[in-house]
Amino acid sequence: MKSMNLTFPVKIAGAVFVACTMFCAFGQESAAEGQEPAKEDQSAATENATDGEKPAEAAAVVGTSAGKEFRFNPLMRLKEVSGGVVEMRGSEGEEWTASVQGRYYPFGSEVRFTGDGSADASAVLEMGPNALIKLSDGGRFATRKIEIGEKTRTVMPVAGIVGLDMPRSLKDGLITVATPDFVCSNIAGESRFECRESVEGRDVVVRVITGSLVLEGRHYKILRMGAANQVRVCTSRDALLTSLRGESGDYPVVLDCGVKSILDPEIGKEKDVPQTIEYVLSPKCAVKIWRKVSEKASGGSGRMAVVVQTFDAQGRDKNLRSFFESRSNVNSGELIVASKDVAKEEAEKRKSAAEDVEEVSADTAADAAPAADAAPAADSAPAAAADSGDGL
Repeated sequence: MKSMNLTFPVKIAGAVFVACTMFCAFGQESAAEGQEPAKEDQSAATENATDGEKPAEAAAVVGTSAGKEFRFNPLMRLKEVSGGVVEMRGSEGEEWTASVQGRYYPFGSEVRFTGDGSADASAVLEMGPNALIKLSDGGRFATRKIEIGEKTRTVMPVAGIVGLDMPRSLKDGLITVATPDFVCSNIAGESRFECRESVEGRDVVVRVITGSLVLEGRHYKILRMGAANQVRVCTSRDALLTSLRGESGDYPVVLDCGVKSILDPEIGKEKDVPQTIEYVLSPKCAVKIWRKVSEKASGGSGRMAVVVQTFDAQGRDKNLRSFFESRSNVNSGELIVASKDVAKEEAEKRKSAAEDVEEVSADTAADAAPAADAAPAADSAPAAAADSGDGL
């Protein structure tokens, strides 16, 4: 009887041990299955990584799963090519070499796509999870070289149409689009940059398809471009003339108008305060910025003279400002009276003229009243004179 009492607990303990072992084994197997895709991505990144990149780091970033902090890959991958050839080179002056679909390439490279003339010719490069660069026929861009572990990326469109398709939830500051004349930041969603150069200068059309971005150049800043907004930025080769033209949507652009000196009551001294105007850029509206470097500035020691002018869709002047950079004593202020002020002045003039007419009418009536009262006396005067017997 005693042996039976001892055997039963032992059997129970053995069964529990077996169950725990099977549960742990199942958990390990499930965990291994969940990590398999990451391992495959890691091996692909290791196989395709260049000599200058650490495979371990490449694997860690490529295997990033949803829900974790977004990170770009340390290398960019040629994901798709349709109807053409993608070529790359390490830096300007080097020879172009054909790229292979599926392989990884380092940032700091320049990329171009030459289509075969078909309507669907395109190429797609991947920079990270759901972070793509799309090229149309003739599209060309460069990328900024990065250090190992660096989180930010910079794309520099050069020619043709270069599109970006980024996660909508991408944090500010992670991706930048830079041209010689302006920079786009806080990019999220899908956007497109169409670049063209001529003898007159550089012409870039920026369109936000989904999401948003901020566009900033010298003396101007578009606070936010949203979905379906489009602007054309034209800059002369010497960068002394910039033209902004609204082509789709309405969005505010902040224009630099120099500085103004005001008295600071806290310190009892004057200080320079930046002056700006905010102009809503709608379709066919425009902003033009002229710049001229003074003779003293030719050696880099002087300042730049700037003229800022805005136009409405009918081509009428809306604002005109001129100033010297960082010089409060050379600032014209607004040179154009707003149309609403003109209308107000005209209304006041009409009102004043009407009041003058009323006053004149009242005065005329007042002058005419005594003459009417005196009329009977004038009629009786001859009678009085007749009664006096004068002239007899």
